[in-house]
Amino acid sequence: MSRRAPLEIALAINVGITHLERVVRGIRDYAERHTNWRFLISPETHYLPPTALEGWDGDGVICLANSAEDIRVLRSLKCPVVNLSGAAEDPVFPRVRPDYQRIGQMAAWHLLDRGYRRFGFYGVTDVWYSSCYESGFRNELEARGLDCSVLHVPATFGQKTRWDTGQGELELWLGTLKPPFAVMAAHDPRAAMVIRACERVGLRVPEDIAVIGVNNDTTACESCRPPLTSIERNDTEIGTQAARLLDRLIQNKPIPPEERIVEPGALRERSSTDSLAVDHPDLLTAVEWVRENYREPVGVSDMVDSNSRSRRWLEDAFLEQLGCTPRSFIFRLRIREAKRLLTEEPDLTPGDVAKRCGYSGTRQMNAHFRTELGVAAKDFIKEVPR
Repeated sequence: MSRRAPLEIALAINVGITHLERVVRGIRDYAERHTNWRFLISPETHYLPPTALEGWDGDGVICLANSAEDIRVLRSLKCPVVNLSGAAEDPVFPRVRPDYQRIGQMAAWHLLDRGYRRFGFYGVTDVWYSSCYESGFRNELEARGLDCSVLHVPATFGQKTRWDTGQGELELWLGTLKPPFAVMAAHDPRAAMVIRACERVGLRVPEDIAVIGVNNDTTACESCRPPLTSIERNDTEIGTQAARLLDRLIQNKPIPPEERIVEPGALRERSSTDSLAVDHPDLLTAVEWVRENYREPVGVSDMVDSNSRSRRWLEDAFLEQLGCTPRSFIFRLRIREAKRLLTEEPDLTPGDVAKRCGYSGTRQMNAHFRTELGVAAKDFIKEVPR
């Protein structure tokens, strides 16, 4: 019996970008398990734009259709197409995408937990995913009676732009915001622009302004100073679902008419949001004391002893400005440090981690993990990728 020839699938995706590499990993993992596909990609640039497929006679395409010209070329092909782009609200082709609104909500929750009450959103004009991020972000803030300043800038899809394009406008906008404040950007490179602009205008990140992006493009995030907090889109799952959808289309199997929406991944916290927005100097003193001493077996009474204010005043101030009690704030820092140690230093025993985080022992740490995360510390360890 002759062997069936492989189908040729074009990946019109910029595979040199970190989060899109994760998408491609999901596509390839599915293809290896379920298909006989081979892939067409650009040999030099790692980016095969949809317009490069004009006249191509292949079996299927997974792409980012960002422009009218992209759509024109893709429509001319005689094969099924799956779109991963959220640049336009109308996907034209069957689409798989993250839950953009939810990502905006996650950014708002993260910044609200740090006590911020003044916000900005740095978005891209006429780009639908940016509008959705903004909507999710602003809706969470408005539900709490909080406003959000917005700066929209033109998109640069397919354009050659200078390094300083849009920097002046961004610097002027940042100058209208009163510290401490927090900014969400539509994606990581835009968030990196915010951090660079802050340095030029004399704003400190994260002390004056906290910055958060989207995509968790590690090159962009870890090249920033300070490193950038970002929200993952769950790209490997997006790639897997895109490949599954294309496979069904190639086999002429029915598909639901609605687009596939994938739940976001994790929020990857880095130094750009490692701050707290506190206006009152006595509350700031208490917060700084906790941040310096939470790794020791201290409690709320120790914090009160270090401050000129009463316990009642501190309890009310923490609830009003940070949305938590002093005790919860201490535990929040401890569990964050415990998670970091368990993830980054896997040779440490749970007892060592508990001691280094100020817990009285593993029993207290496990109880706190169950309350906050729904699992004991030992079970959290099992879930950490190695």
